[in-house]
Amino acid sequence: MKNSAKIIGVKLISILTILTLVIYIVINLINEKNVQAAQYNENYDASKITKYPGYKELIETMKAKHPNWNFTIFYTGLDWNTVIENETTKSHGRNVVPASWSSVWKCKTCGETPHGGTSWRCASTAAVSYYMDPRNWINDTYIFQFETLSYNSKIQTIEGVKKIISNMGYMQGNTISYTKTDGTQGTINKSYAQVIMEAAQEANISPYHLASRLKQEQGTGSKPGSTATGTYGGYVGYYNYMNIKASGSGDAEVIRNGLEHAKNNNWTTPEISIKEGAKVLSKNYINDGADTIYLQKFDVDSSDNTLYYFQYMQNVAVCLTEGANARESYEELGFINNAIDFRIPVYENMPSIPCGKPAANTIVTQNVKIKGNSVRIRSSASNSSDNNIIQTVNMGYDLLRIELASTQVNGIHWDKVVLQDGRKGYVARSYLTQVEDITNCNEAVTTTTEVYLRNGPGIENTTTVDLLPKNQYVRRIEKNKYNVDGYIWDRVILPNGTQGYVAQKYLKNAEPNNKYKLENGNLVCEPGTTVESIKEKNQGREVTIKNAKGEVVNSGNIGTGYTVSFYDNKYTVVKLGDVNGDGLIKTVDYMKIKNHIMNEDILTGYNLQAADTNKDGRISTIDYMMIKNQIMSISNIEL
Repeated sequence: MKNSAKIIGVKLISILTILTLVIYIVINLINEKNVQAAQYNENYDASKITKYPGYKELIETMKAKHPNWNFTIFYTGLDWNTVIENETTKSHGRNVVPASWSSVWKCKTCGETPHGGTSWRCASTAAVSYYMDPRNWINDTYIFQFETLSYNSKIQTIEGVKKIISNMGYMQGNTISYTKTDGTQGTINKSYAQVIMEAAQEANISPYHLASRLKQEQGTGSKPGSTATGTYGGYVGYYNYMNIKASGSGDAEVIRNGLEHAKNNNWTTPEISIKEGAKVLSKNYINDGADTIYLQKFDVDSSDNTLYYFQYMQNVAVCLTEGANARESYEELGFINNAIDFRIPVYENMPSIPCGKPAANTIVTQNVKIKGNSVRIRSSASNSSDNNIIQTVNMGYDLLRIELASTQVNGIHWDKVVLQDGRKGYVARSYLTQVEDITNCNEAVTTTTEVYLRNGPGIENTTTVDLLPKNQYVRRIEKNKYNVDGYIWDRVILPNGTQGYVAQKYLKNAEPNNKYKLENGNLVCEPGTTVESIKEKNQGREVTIKNAKGEVVNSGNIGTGYTVSFYDNKYTVVKLGDVNGDGLIKTVDYMKIKNHIMNEDILTGYNLQAADTNKDGRISTIDYMMIKNQIMSISNIEL
C-alpha cells in the first residue's frame, strides 16, 4: 500500500547504479514541471480567504468553537482540475478504494483490476475529488487530518497513546514479547505505548499520529498483520510495523517487499521497527513538507521540488480514520480546546461548492421474493454460461436485494441479491418482486464504536452505505439471521429511515434513558426517548408524533421541537441535551451551549430549555459537561 520511492532519498544515490541515477533524474524532471506556482503559508486572513469559496464560513465556525486553535492557510498555487487529473487519470492506482465499494467509487478505466493489493481498486475521479476537497473535512470530526504533526509535550501524553491503541490487542500489557531471528522468544521490558512515545520524541513527531498510523498499518484485534508478526516464512524475526517499502501488485508481494526491507535494515524487534519507521516518517515526510496527514496522503507540497509522486498511502480515505483517531484522544483527555495548529490547503479555480460523494443510486437494502419457478441465481451478472449458477430457486423464495442494476447485460437488469445462507449472487430483475420488510425483532440499540453500515450482511461483496459514529441510535429489525465473514450481522434502521447491516458485536441495547414528563405544555424527556417508547407507555391511546416540519413520524428518535398529541392535547418536545433538535446527543449540542455561555450564539425557546440539562433554570458549564458525559457514556442525563 505504499508509494515508497521517497525513502530512497537523494543521499543514497551514490550507492545506486548509473541506470537508477538516470531514472531518478528523469522522474524529478517530470515532477518539477508540475510545480506551477510559488507556494507559501500564511496566517489565516478572513479577507484573503474569500477568494476561495466556502472556506471562510467553515474556518470561522471552527474558530468560534475553539478560540485557541491556530489556522495557517497553505496556498498551493495549484489549479484544482490539474491536481485531480494528476491524482487520477495520469497515474492509475495512485489512489485506491476497497474492492467491496460500489462501482461509482472505482475508476472506469481500471474497473476491478487490483491496485496495491488484491482487495483494493483504483479510485474514480469523483471519489478522489470528494476526499481531496478540504472543505468536506473542516469540521469537528475530521479537521485533525490538517493538524501539524510535530511533537507537542503539552498536549500529547502516553495516556492519549494508550487510548488510541486500546483496541489493538497485541499492543496491550507492560512488556512486549516477540520472536527472534533464531525462532526463540524475546521480551522487551517496555509497553508498546512507551515505545511509541520514545519513538515520537526521538523523531520529533506527534505520538498520536504515530499510534494512529500503526493502527492503520497493522489493524486492530489480537494480532498484527503479516509484516509485524515476526513469524512470516523466510523472514522469521524481522518486523516492519510501518510497512515501509511494502508495495506491490498482490498481497504476497507487498508483504515480501516490506519484510525484505526490514531484513536489509536489521529491524529485528518491534521496538527497532517502530522507532526506525518513525524516523523515516519524520525525515521523508513531516520534515519535508508533508507535515499533516492530508499532505502525506496527497503530495501537493512542492518543498522537495516534486508533486504528486511521494504519497505515503494509496488508500484515498485514510485521512479520515487517522484524523478521527487523534481528535478522539484529544477529546477524551480534555485537550480539545488547547492551542492546536492546523494547516489548511487551498487550490486555484475550485468549484463553488464542495465536491460531493459519488452518486450510488443503485445501492439498496430491500426484501424481495422470487416470482417463477426454476429461477437461477448466478455468481456473475450474465446468463451466457451455466457455469455461474450457484442455486436454483422457486416461487416465493425470500432474498435480500442489495443493488439495483443501472444498466442491462444482454437486455437484462441483473440485480445483486443475498441468499438465505449469506452468499451473494445475481438474479434477473423480471423474476423479483419487492415485499415489505421481513423482520424478527424491533429493538432500540446503539453503536459501541465507529462502525460501517453496509447494504447487506458481510464484508466481502457488500457496499458501505455510511460510517456511523459511536453511540449512534438505531432500531434493530432483524438479528441472528446471517453469519458471514466471521460476524453475525443485524439489520438496522437509522432515524432518517436509511437501512443497512452492522456486525452484531458493535451494537448494544439502548440505555433505558427514555423517561418523560408533561409540564407547561411541553413533553420534557431524556436523551433515549423514542417514538416507540412513548407509544409503548401509552398503549390503547391514539398517539400522533410529528417532526419540526409537521411530518408524521412513526419510529426512531424524537427531537426538540417535535410535537406529541395525546390525551386530547398537543405537547412540544424538549429533549434534554438535544439542543439543535436532530433527536441525537452529539458534539454540536454541547458546542451550542458553549457558544451560548460565551454570548456568541444565544439560544432561545425550546432549544434553550433543552440546553438546561440539569433543570436548574440556567445554562452553565454543568450543562456542557453533562452532555459531554452522555456522549462519552460516562453518565446519563436524567429527569
